[in-house]
Amino acid sequence: MTLNPTNLSRPEAYYEKLLRKRYSAAVRKRGLCAFCSCRDRTLGIVHCKGNESRQMGMCQDDGRLPQFRLDDETLEEFRHAA
Repeated sequence: MTLNPTNLSRPEAYYEKLLRKRYSAAVRKRGLCAFCSCRDRTLGIVHCKGNESRQMGMCQDDGRLPQFRLDDETLEEFRHAA
């Protein structure tokens, strides 16, 4: 058994923790559909464009279009993390 299962150094582990906090903040700020390019906001509620009843990642389960598409703007924001 090891105390460091990810085999990261202390600075690497600290930086990973910071990135996790940043990702969590982005999800809290933009909703669960934070990384989808098909999102829209109506009265402060994030949903699929043109379909207000699809909220909180339902596009993964219902099989209808539009499906999840990765947002280039969000990718650029978190680009250095990859």
